[in-house]
Amino acid sequence: MLASIERGSGHPVLLLHGQPGTGASWDPVTRLLEPDVRVLAPDRIGYGATAGTARGLADNAELMAEFLESRKATPATVVAHSWSGGVAVLLATRYPEAVSNLVLVGAACTPDSVDAIDRLLDVPGLRDVLTVAGLLAIGEVLPRMRRLVRYVPESVRDQLSTALPDQSVLGGERGALGRHKRSFMIEQRALMDELPSVTAALGDLAVPVAVVGGAWDLVVRPEAAETLAKAIPGAELIMFPRAGHFVARDAPEALAEVIRRYARTASGLPAT
Repeated sequence: MLASIERGSGHPVLLLHGQPGTGASWDPVTRLLEPDVRVLAPDRIGYGATAGTARGLADNAELMAEFLESRKATPATVVAHSWSGGVAVLLATRYPEAVSNLVLVGAACTPDSVDAIDRLLDVPGLRDVLTVAGLLAIGEVLPRMRRLVRYVPESVRDQLSTALPDQSVLGGERGALGRHKRSFMIEQRALMDELPSVTAALGDLAVPVAVVGGAWDLVVRPEAAETLAKAIPGAELIMFPRAGHFVARDAPEALAEVIRRYARTASGLPAT
């Protein structure tokens, strides 16, 4: 059973958080959407209040299909951030009855969406040390560094601010050991193993797709968003000029408007 934030009514919108995180990672967007749509923001298995061991992309797609069916929330507009982009693609291609359209946000779905750090995180002997270091940085060190941003030159202040995570992007999750470490490592291994199947499925997507990227994204570079949009038939590419990887934090109003537009179209209403 997936723990989930559920608010609002109307067309269902499924919000899938990245790696790591929880459904609460979407709070800036959830608050804007709930007057207009039915928002479902689950804690993916391995995170937050959802019990169980983390799984790979295809297994998560199956879990989300079962989740949507159990909530009588099909077909849904599926919005996926980062690692969950692959989950959304497999959900839409393997369980088409569950998905009306997709909004892929900073999504890791093509080979150029992973970098040298991702590959190092998959190397035996290095993965444990790098995973702990990375989780400590994301959850503890870098959020504290955000307090110092006001002291840097104004010319780089905004861009630096978007590069640094805060506690909101993790949905309040803390800690680099135990369950967090295991979940991250399982998902990193799955990303490297299953990414080819996600990339191969892009051409089979038969629903409307928006590919959203941040122009200042240092995790999944803007070039990867462009590659992804080109690989999906008819996809719309939307780039936010002053957003980084955490688009839901950096540009919540703009992202909510994209999601709202796709939800309205799925409901048979005019986009505006």
